Amino acid sequence: MKAGEVTEGRFSEYFEKKFSKTFNLDHKKCVLLNSGTSALTLAYRLMNLKKDDEVISSPMTCPATNEPLFNSNVKVKFADIDKFTGNLNLENVKKLINKKTKAIIVVHWGGQPMDLDGLKKIIKNKDIKIIEDAAHALGAKFNKKYIGNHSDFVCFSFQAIKHMTTGDGGMLVCKKLKDANLARKLRWFGISRNYIGNKWKQDIKVSGYKFHLNNLASIIGIEQLKTIKDKIRVHKFNGEYLDRNIKNKKIKLIKRLRNSQSAYWIYSILVDNKQKFKKFINEKGIRCDEVSFRNDKYSIFKKYKVSPLPGTDYFDKHMVNIPVGWWINKKQIQYITKKINEYR
Repeated sequence: MKAGEVTEGRFSEYFEKKFSKTFNLDHKKCVLLNSGTSALTLAYRLMNLKKDDEVISSPMTCPATNEPLFNSNVKVKFADIDKFTGNLNLENVKKLINKKTKAIIVVHWGGQPMDLDGLKKIIKNKDIKIIEDAAHALGAKFNKKYIGNHSDFVCFSFQAIKHMTTGDGGMLVCKKLKDANLARKLRWFGISRNYIGNKWKQDIKVSGYKFHLNNLASIIGIEQLKTIKDKIRVHKFNGEYLDRNIKNKKIKLIKRLRNSQSAYWIYSILVDNKQKFKKFINEKGIRCDEVSFRNDKYSIFKKYKVSPLPGTDYFDKHMVNIPVGWWINKKQIQYITKKINEYR
C-alpha cells in the first residue's frame, strides 16, 4: 500500500511462482487470474471454439463450469455421471463423442480425481482436448502427480470457500507454453504488462479481458501458501478417517480410485432419505448441506437437457455433504462419525 503497488505486479508474479513450486507445476505455464471462472473462460477461448462445435461436460457442477460455454454459443452435451463418484461416466462420454466434439470438461467431484487414464484412452488419436475444472481438487493427486500435470488445461479456484482463498482468484495451467503466453496477454486487454515504456502504445492484435489478480489479493495468496499443505493434510486425514470408519447400511460412500489421492474439499455421502438424514444430523449439531446443483435444471441450459441421466438422477437425489475441512479436529471428526453411524 505504501509503495502504491495495488494492481497486478511483482507480488502477483511472486504468488504465481510460489503456487507453481508448491504443486510441482511449470511456472511458465501457470497464469494467475481473478477467478476460477476466468480460468475456464480463457481455456475455452484458447481452444478457438466455434458456434457449431460440441463440448462434453458434467451436469453436476457449479454453473461456472458451463456458463462460459453457453456464452460462447457452442453446444454443450451433458454426459451422465457415475452415481458412486459424482465424476463423468466414461461409457456415456464415449457414446457422446462425434466429429464435432472438441473438448471434454472434467470436474473432480469433491476433490476425488476421475479416471484420467480411462478418459485419455477413449479419445486416443482424436483431436479432443481435456479441460479440468479442478476447483475442488487443489492438492489432489492422480498417478502420484498433483492435479495440474495431466491435461491440456487445468483450472483452479481461490474463491472464498476453497482449500485456500485470495478472496477470489484462480489459476490456469496450460500444457503448451504458447497457450500460457497468449493467456497472459488475454488476461489484460491483449496487452503485455512486461512492455518497457508506455504499455498503451502497444498494438492490440487480439481482444482480451480484465482477468488479472491484483497485488493485494496476491499477498493474501502468498500468506495462504505458507500453510496450505498442512490444511490439505487435515482435509485428507479427516476424509480418510470417515472412509474407514463410517459403517452404516443406509449410507454409501464415494468410491476412490486406487491410483489417486482425493483432496477431500467436501465429503459427499449417499443417503437413503436426504431430508430425513439432514434433519437427524443437524439436530446433533453437525452441518449438512449440498453444494453445486445439477446444471441441466437451470433455464439457460434447457436446450441442452437430455434424458435419461440415471447416474445424475441418483446422485442428485441421494448426495449430501458433511464437514471434513481443516477446522475439524480429531475429536470432532470422531463425533461426526459416531453420529452418522447412529442414523437409522
